[in-house]
This record gives sequence, C-alpha cells and structure tokens, in this order.
Amino acid sequence: MTTDQLASVSVRCIPDNSHAVIGVMNAKRARFEIETKKNENAAATKRTPINLALVLDRSGSMKSNNKLEFAKQAIISVLDLLHDDDVVHLVAYDDHVWNVFEDAHGAARQVLYSVVRGLRTGGQTNLSGGIEAGANLLEKYPYPGFSKRMFVLSDGLANVGLKTKEEIMKAVTKYNEKGIIIDSFGVGEDFDEGIMKGIAEAGRGQFFFLESADVIVSLITKALQSVFDVCGTQTQLTIRGRNNAIVTKIWGHENIAFGANLGDLHVDNLRVILCDFTVSGTMSDGTEIEVLDYQLKYQRPDDIDEEPMIVSGTLSITFVHDASLAEQIDPKIQTLHAVQMAAEMDDRIAQLITDGKTDNAITLIAEQITLLQTVEHMDDEKNMISMLIRMAENMQKRLKDKAVSRKTAAKYYGHHGHMKKCYDHKYTGHYADED
Repeated sequence: MTTDQLASVSVRCIPDNSHAVIGVMNAKRARFEIETKKNENAAATKRTPINLALVLDRSGSMKSNNKLEFAKQAIISVLDLLHDDDVVHLVAYDDHVWNVFEDAHGAARQVLYSVVRGLRTGGQTNLSGGIEAGANLLEKYPYPGFSKRMFVLSDGLANVGLKTKEEIMKAVTKYNEKGIIIDSFGVGEDFDEGIMKGIAEAGRGQFFFLESADVIVSLITKALQSVFDVCGTQTQLTIRGRNNAIVTKIWGHENIAFGANLGDLHVDNLRVILCDFTVSGTMSDGTEIEVLDYQLKYQRPDDIDEEPMIVSGTLSITFVHDASLAEQIDPKIQTLHAVQMAAEMDDRIAQLITDGKTDNAITLIAEQITLLQTVEHMDDEKNMISMLIRMAENMQKRLKDKAVSRKTAAKYYGHHGHMKKCYDHKYTGHYADED
C-alpha cells in the first residue's frame, strides 16, 4: 500500500481458488482490486490545480440537434467549476483551428462567458489539428505542480489533417509522453468510435459516449469533477508468472506483456482487473508456491516527472493431490468473469446491429442479461451487476420498440463493452441514469 496527502492506494490479489492440483496443467484466474481511500486529513489538503485545454468540434454537423449550443453550455459549466487559480485554454476546430482563448484563469470566467457564447459552426473536421493546438498551448504555458489535462469533443469523422486511428494515436502518444492526459468525448451517432477510444487510450485518459446533445453538459461536468479527485495518473498494472506459472490473458487489455493501462486513479474508488494464468507442478502435497508477481505503478498528478509510486506483491497457491479442494470458485471471480464475458458480448451486439441483424442482437442481449442474472445474487459491490442488468434491459426494450436508431444503439453497445472492461465504479456510475 502507498499513501500520499490525498489518498491511500492498495492492491489485493484474489485467486479463484487457493489450491492447484499436482501433476496437471491448472487453468487459474485471479482478481486484482485496486482500492483508493481518502485520507482523513485530506480535507485540509488543497487539490492539485489544473492546466486544462478544451478542444471543441465546431464543424457543420455540430449545428444539428443544437449540439454546439449544449457544448458551449458545458464549457461554461466547466468554467464555473474551476478554481480561480486553475488555468484553461479553449481551441475550436472545423477545417481550420482557432485558439479561442489561452492562458486564462478560472477567476476570469465572467469575461470568458461571452467569448464562448459567440462560437458558431463552420466546415469540416480537423480533429488532429485541434488536438495539436491544445497540446501546443499546454506546452507554451507550463505551470509546475499543475495537472496537464485535455478534453477533446467531436461528433464526426476526421476528414482534414490526420484521418486514421493509427496516425492520431501516434500523435497523441507523443503528447502523453510530455505529461498530457487526454479524455475524449464522442457525441451522437456519427463520430469515429475507434479514433475517439484510441485518443483516450493513447492519452491515458477516459472515453465518454454522449448519446444525445442534452447529456453533454452533465457528462462533461461529471468528467471534470472526476479530474478534481485524481490521486494517481498514468497508472499501469503489470503481472508476471513465476515458478512455471504463465499469464495467458488480462481481460480488457490486449498486450499481456505491457499489462493493464489504467489511466487515472480516483479517490474513494475501486478498479478491478481479471487475469487468467496457467500453473503446473510436481511438488509434494501441501506445498505453497508463489505463482504471480504484480506491480502497480502510477504518478502523482502534481508532478509526473518525479519517481513513480509503486505497490507490489505476490500471489501464492497451495498444490494438493485432492482435486476436490480446487473445485470451489470464489464468488468475486465468478462475478467479474461474467461481466467480462458480457463485455465481449457487447462488442458482438454492436457488430450485429451495425450489420442490420437487430433481431439477432436482441437475442444476444437476452443471453447477456441471463448471464448477468446468474451472478446477481453474488454481487456485493454497490449493486454493479444490478445496474448493468437494468441498462441492458432498457436498451433491449428500446431496440424492440424501435425507439433508438441502429447507429446510436451500435455506439451505445460499443461504449458499454468498453465500460465493462474498465470495471471502474465511479466511471460506470456516470451512466447510472441510463437504467
């Protein structure tokens, strides 16, 4: 466990069962719980000030459904939430990029309101140009001890400047290496989901899906409030097998060697990761062996250039001849595995909807609901499973009633798959109103 001024960070590793059978290859799972708890004296500790670049899409498509008007209202809400000493910059982009204001302090919000309200829609979408301008402003105005953040909002496809996910992620990775954390916000049904998720992944931030214009204000406000309680950033969990154990999968994360890229840690929150591994041995009955090494590494948000904070540990299991001792699976592992299976189903549901196979998608949603219901009675974590079931039932009904477009439903399920893979209580809570 590590402790700083704001919060303590602990990691617990829970095996599916504490035993493995001698003489065979054992397929095992482990659950990693990363818990952050606010320190009792943290109320007297001033939060890390923020140097925030807002990058706003003002292309022609933002005119529909008053999306730009809602986005401007969201920016004004951001200005209201900032402390007087926070720094904020605003970049607006269509096919051109415009630094609307730069190096402004929260105390100047009254002056900035009229500037924001004066924004109008324009032409095409130079997404990469907007991000580059935001990064340049954060580099131009360095504030030591401030957290460097960027919010990127778009409702369309990148059709000017860099256009592919790979090109944009490569650029964003370079900005992140300079200490900039980037959150992305996809609005409506026409944005490029792959690119917007990629921006958040490469920027080690979070991806938000804004289904309609009227949720822009509330979700961007929640995203900023989450930034206020960040106690760690650029967080990474690495897991290694030892003594013949091999890590075979980290659910929701493709690169096993790199580990789980977790982005921000928030005060009073729980993050959960599921890991699959194999282990075998021919030792004597009752021998306890360390099978996993793990290390959580993160930076303090007020100084990402200093040495990272590290929490490390090991997992041990006991080898036995009696196979019955290894049969019972920990309920927390069963619950988490069901959620991760449901996340992979979300991806398939999104593809079925995109392909016009809505009836097949509705059938798969029913299977997903049944899967989650089988573990609902085991859920002791703030009713996460119950909430996911209600969300699935709500969208299933909307699809059956044809109360949602296919494109929006596909975006919804693409995002919900991402949300389940993250298994972040605060992040999922942002969407609790959907149920």
